[in-house]
Parts: sequence; structure tokens; C-alpha cells
Amino acid sequence: MPEKIMHYANFNVTFGPNDEPMLTHFADIVFPAFLEKDFRRVNSGGMASFYVSDVEIKEINDEYVLVGNYIKDTQYNVLTTIQDGKLVDSPQKVPTAPYSRFIIFLKNHKMILIRNEGKSPDVRSFQVTVNKMLHHYVRQHNLKEENKNQRLPYAFVNIVDIPLPNDIEEVLKTIKQVKKLRMKFFPLNNDINPELIARGIDEQMKKTKSKHALLEFTSPESKKEIQGLLNSSSGLATVTMDVIDSHGNKTRIKEESFVSQKQVPLSQNIEPANDAYFIEQAMSDPVVKQTSDENRALYERFKPSIKKIIDSIRMMGCE
Repeated sequence: MPEKIMHYANFNVTFGPNDEPMLTHFADIVFPAFLEKDFRRVNSGGMASFYVSDVEIKEINDEYVLVGNYIKDTQYNVLTTIQDGKLVDSPQKVPTAPYSRFIIFLKNHKMILIRNEGKSPDVRSFQVTVNKMLHHYVRQHNLKEENKNQRLPYAFVNIVDIPLPNDIEEVLKTIKQVKKLRMKFFPLNNDINPELIARGIDEQMKKTKSKHALLEFTSPESKKEIQGLLNSSSGLATVTMDVIDSHGNKTRIKEESFVSQKQVPLSQNIEPANDAYFIEQAMSDPVVKQTSDENRALYERFKPSIKKIIDSIRMMGCE
């Protein structure tokens, strides 16, 4: 049976100099920015534009999720085709719009992104688009707002893959020696990194008002400890490693190498009706279900405002 590729990620978005959690500005920034109809991000080559569509808040399994399509609007440049068994020049441009479906769990800001086909946009592309989309929305609002006290804070976006333990283990199997291990930290969306050293770095980032910090280990020898460190910081930091692989070659393993993906059976194009099915598939992995006490409390605090948004949309639809 044909399958779709589902990726796990941490939708880590904070706001302003005090790194306010995403839900504190969900109603006045995040949701309206996702609803903007005229926003498109054009890539550097100008060959494709990216945008979201069919965005809505759903309640599935008694939990609110933000869902929608993430679309890459582009074209293929065809140079040659076969005609009567012969290769002939036939330059033409063929429009195409591969897409992915995103589901963001508002309770713990984990997310899944399901790619409809091989050319569908990925998590890294989604991060770039969301960052520009939120920035555009805040900027446009603040340009119109004369009262400085009513201006909105800018977002700091770090949407990173959550590699599963098996994924990390498989990558480490290909490594003979680690020369350098670098970890990049950023403000967390109401999460607490379980690693003591990471919590210390987070505290110093807040004191120094820094948005990034780098930690480097030189020639670490224990793969077991490396694996434990990467497992505990999964989705809470990004990692790159300079290594000697199993063939003796020097190479760099970048953060995108630590990608979690799951094959999900589905023979048709992805539709909104499939959301509950994808959530059921994702919930089989504990990484999606885990919610800190801090995030659970924050979610309960903002549930009424999320419900208010849903009710107002329903009322507008009935008018």
C-alpha cells in the first residue's frame, strides 16, 4: 500500500525580549498570521512560493490542534520528451504544487508534518515560512499602531525535528569517531531541558538576554553518553558533529541528519478528514504525548481563549 512520510517536530515559538510562550500570543499573533490570505514566501531563486491554506483549529480527542496545508507552488522545467520512440527537444514549464499537512498540538507545541509526495516541503522549509509569516504580520500591525504600548512583540522561531532514539542510534552506528559535537540552544517554549548543563545554559541566556548559545565537546569518546545527551535534548537543541565515518572519511553530520520520520499507510492524497488518523498514528510514539506540567498548566489557562476563537468562527459561518 502507498505510504506518506510523517515527521515529528517541536513547534518552538517565543515572543519578545522575555521569551513569552507561544500560547500567550496565539490569539493575537499566531492564529491570525496563519489565516493571512495574501502572505507568500518566495524562495531565493524566485522559482517557488510557499504559503499555508485551509488553516483551522480542531478539537480531536478532547485536545485542540492547529491544522492546515503547507504548499510549495512551483513549476518543473521540461527540456526533452520521447515522441515516436525518439528523444526530442520539447522545452516547457509544467506547474505543480506539492504540499504537506501540518498538525500542531497546542497542549505541548509538538507537531507532525505529513508529506503528500516526495517533493512536498519539509520541516526546515516550514520553519523559514512560519518565521517570515509571523514577522510580516507583526510588522504590518505595528506600522499601523501609533500607540507603542499596543504594538506586538516579534516572534523567535525554532521549529526543529525531534529525532527518535532509534534514529539517533542508527546515525551513531555509522560513526567510527566523533571529533567535535556542537549543540545549539535557543529559548524554549515553556519547556525545561532535563540536562543539568543545558538548564544552566538556558539560565545564562536569559541573564545575558541572548537568543542562542553554543556548546562544543572536543573528541568525546563515549557513544553511550553522546546518545543519552542527544536523546534527552531531542527537539530542545540542534546538533552538528564532525566525525570519522566507518570508512575512515572525515564528514560533518548536520542537524537535518537527525530526522525522525514514520511511514504511514495512505493511498490517496492527504485530506483534512485524515487528521484524526494521523494523530492516532503519531500518538503511538511517547515523544508526541509527553507534556510537561508547565505546558499543561499554560494550556489549561489559555483553553477558554482558544474555545472563544472557535465559537466566534462558528458564529460567523452561521451568519
